[in-house]
Amino acid sequence: MKKYILLFCFFHLHAHPINDKLSEKNDSVLICKRIDALNSISSIEFNYNDFVQSHLDFYLLKENKLLSRMLAVSEYYFPIFEKHLDKYNLPLELKYLSVVESALNPSARSVSGARGLWQFMYPTGKEYDLDVTSYVDERLDPHKSTEAACKYFIKLFDIFGDWNLVLAAYNGGPGYIQRKLISTGKNNFWELQPYLRRETRNYVPKFMAVTYLMHYHKEYNIVPDSMRITLSDFDTLSINYQINFTTLSEITCLSKEEISCYNPAYKNEVFPKNAIINLPSIVIDDYLLNHESYKLFSDAVERKEILIDETRFVYLVESGDYLGKIASNFKLKIFQIQKWNNLKSTKLDVGDRLILYVANSVFEEINLLEPSNSSYIVRKGDTLWDIARMYNGITVSKIKKLNNLKTNSLKPGLKLLIPKA
Repeated sequence: MKKYILLFCFFHLHAHPINDKLSEKNDSVLICKRIDALNSISSIEFNYNDFVQSHLDFYLLKENKLLSRMLAVSEYYFPIFEKHLDKYNLPLELKYLSVVESALNPSARSVSGARGLWQFMYPTGKEYDLDVTSYVDERLDPHKSTEAACKYFIKLFDIFGDWNLVLAAYNGGPGYIQRKLISTGKNNFWELQPYLRRETRNYVPKFMAVTYLMHYHKEYNIVPDSMRITLSDFDTLSINYQINFTTLSEITCLSKEEISCYNPAYKNEVFPKNAIINLPSIVIDDYLLNHESYKLFSDAVERKEILIDETRFVYLVESGDYLGKIASNFKLKIFQIQKWNNLKSTKLDVGDRLILYVANSVFEEINLLEPSNSSYIVRKGDTLWDIARMYNGITVSKIKKLNNLKTNSLKPGLKLLIPKA
């Protein structure tokens, strides 16, 4: 059976304008009737009040473009969510919780470190068998993270027996909600709401507003965004050696963005040895036919015999240089420079020649140096090091590059342009 994936890494946001007569659309009687209709098909109790209305106003007036985008993305994600929710006999409306959590962005990351469509923290993810390693973060995998979310919903419902309290606990934590229930003597969300912290207090009304608008978006003239998407059949492949996204992109002619969309759980743009990855079926067929030659190509890239999007550069160590500084200037790692140059220590001497493999994009940044309004006339005894120290944020290498100097030798009377810091 073929599997399908929806690529939406790049899209243009476009939403039809909402009806100018917003007051008509926010008619409380009409909204209540629609809420009642939601309640007739869901075991979650939906309510309409001022709190819900405030979130309806926010989305309609300020985030209708986001709603349009989420409607488009939901065409891919909601069938995945519904499949897992149905498997555990859970309310299908829980799929809208991911809209609240991540705006259906599989790479979403909160300031507290929660990741993925369902915003799992690291400990909770591990508790529900979501693997997180140096290479993989299954919190970003749509299928595995949804399976974990369903198991978490079941646990929360076993504790509270009320879906609104389950939603509050998903945000605030079950321990926090239990303590609040005990300390206040309340037994439902709306009675408990005034005693909750602001984020959790607003969480359930926000969920209800989002659910309502995703159901009734047509009544507000909000339609799915016309983003550029590609529907491709894909299959899985196990690669028995480590390979990065750049090399795989060169081999398969897929962009790194496409590879990432097919494999959102992999971190740092690297597939470790024996990784199981998703690729279009036609690409997998080609890969299997040319497996040995592709492995040889990947090995050659690893040994720097073949360079992809980078340049071999011989750097001459200057006074004041150290490995950390050189690595920072060229956006490299210290261990890389040591490996490429067989360095046993970090000690450097002026005049040492270092082989560096620098990303072409970094070279472009360096070569885009702009002159400042300052210039300097070289005097007898001046060195590039002395001149660089006279200006904040200026290095010898920047002066040499801007003035196209091939050596460190200076002639008195030479006019040097000073780059912008």
